[in-house]
Amino acid sequence: MLAPLLFSLTCTVVVAPASLQQGSQADAPIGMTVVMVDVGQGDGMVVRAPDGQVHVFDAGPNGEGSASMMPAITALAPTSYGYTVLSHFHIDHLGGLDTVLNALPFQVALDRGDANRASNSSINSYLSAAGARRQLVTVGAIYQLGGGATMTCICANGSILGGAFVNPALAQEENARSLVMRIDYGDFSMWIGGDLTGGGNSTADIEGAAALACGDVDVYKLNHHGSNTSTSINLISQLDPELAIVSCGTGNVYGHPTTTITNRINQALASRALLSTTRGSANTIGFSVTGDLRIDTDGYRYRATAQNGDFLDFYCDEVVPEPIAIGDIRISEVQRNPSAVSDTNGEYVEVVNVGAKPIALNGLSLSDNGGNVVLASNYMLVPGRPMLFQLDGAPSRNGGQPLGAVLPYSSLQWANTSDTVVVQQGGAIIDSLVYTSGFPGSSGFSAERIDLLAPHNSGGWNYASATAVYGNGDRGTPGATNTADNTTHPVQIGVTVRPDRFTLHGTALDYGGNTFSVIALSYGATAGFAFGGAQIPIDPDSLFSATLGVGELLALMPTVGYRSVDVMVPQPNPVVGIPIYAAHIILDLNLLVPGVSSAISFVLP
Repeated sequence: MLAPLLFSLTCTVVVAPASLQQGSQADAPIGMTVVMVDVGQGDGMVVRAPDGQVHVFDAGPNGEGSASMMPAITALAPTSYGYTVLSHFHIDHLGGLDTVLNALPFQVALDRGDANRASNSSINSYLSAAGARRQLVTVGAIYQLGGGATMTCICANGSILGGAFVNPALAQEENARSLVMRIDYGDFSMWIGGDLTGGGNSTADIEGAAALACGDVDVYKLNHHGSNTSTSINLISQLDPELAIVSCGTGNVYGHPTTTITNRINQALASRALLSTTRGSANTIGFSVTGDLRIDTDGYRYRATAQNGDFLDFYCDEVVPEPIAIGDIRISEVQRNPSAVSDTNGEYVEVVNVGAKPIALNGLSLSDNGGNVVLASNYMLVPGRPMLFQLDGAPSRNGGQPLGAVLPYSSLQWANTSDTVVVQQGGAIIDSLVYTSGFPGSSGFSAERIDLLAPHNSGGWNYASATAVYGNGDRGTPGATNTADNTTHPVQIGVTVRPDRFTLHGTALDYGGNTFSVIALSYGATAGFAFGGAQIPIDPDSLFSATLGVGELLALMPTVGYRSVDVMVPQPNPVVGIPIYAAHIILDLNLLVPGVSSAISFVLP
């Protein structure tokens, strides 16, 4: 029983190819990368497959090939060049593609063909650059991107996977002829659909049938930059994305992304993350602004990273969230009365995961005295990490807050004197704050929780007025550890079991950066043993001895105070049904144990 498990462990942390070996779940996943490039008013995207091959989907307007697309491609360090994909023949999508094709040895240039195609200098430049590499896309074809990543053509010219056809020859025919590609890698999936129309403004509704053929995805790249022509209610229902992303120009004259579409994606009963390369045309609220947007995925989880390094983590939607235990999420900060910007732009509430392992926030609800918002995005939050719920995601308007989860427009707003903050899931209240007159914080000052593990108010407020300055000059620590924090966190161990592996989660939020972390395994926890001035809660048996210090089970504790280790399980599983125990031990440089977790048990399927 023991040898195969050890063999599996060794393969995971020593023998696995470095290019695909996963680190801690606190870090960005490794596998496929998608970059939505800020090309202004247009679309441009680069995909790096797990084997290093790079593909391009549209390339923005004229000039953006050299200004934006080429630097983005180079930054991904390609090992080879595969497909360029042109969604349709509009200049804001094809203008930079000739530069890319002339500069780099892409093998195939896919487009929708010549049906009712216009002719102009930009189109002719693309056709010349594509040359013999040009191929007509095949609806239903599955194209290999490399390393297990694929793209499937869902529709082109109104022809849809499965045999349906919707005549595109109505208003905005060229947009309606856009091709749609579905990108897949593991459980991760993404829709890329050019300017496909959905029946708005008298256009052909190609979206409805195409979305039905595509099915559920994790990420939806907004059709037509968030125009009212597209992103129909039917499409949102069929794709059911957790993350929507949009490329549009700052101050564009088209109103992109429109209020109608933003509110359709991010609504109170289904609040989805919406990220935009720019703040768009006006003062529409309901999305975050990122600049260039990078998405990394291992096919199980994915991270969306803004150009400034801020990020949001997600599980793929096939990952069913475990119920969040009461108290695992704690309300940590409330900014109810900013002074640098208006309340409707600058208010925020912050929560922190204080549990033993990452949690999924899909279905979590946040409420005040007047409203309730339910998350439809499968956000992933590792222990110790804060999540910011903000009213406005544009730093130019919200006072300079970092990236967070933007609440639907006009859904929640916290009163200056008295109100509630309630976090719940499935009717179970995870944490709740009722504040009244005298609550710390004031105009321009947030209220920071002092001890995350203590009650909000027990003989006095467990809060202090913030002192640190953020953004435009208000006081607070949005997205960061409170300056007032004095929480004493326990050392914790958690485990997540999947069919092919189990993941050990070691948390020691008070010991990050200057200690060693030992994640230990045992077949028993009957008596334990004494070591380093502490009682270790698991037995020093054969499994403990064999795994102690193996590979990544022994490591420096990261500064963030959390780490994880994947352990692959051989198939068939040689230890099925046998309880295994785990503990997390913190060692200082003198081999003393300043902290140790309780023991937990788990059984492999």
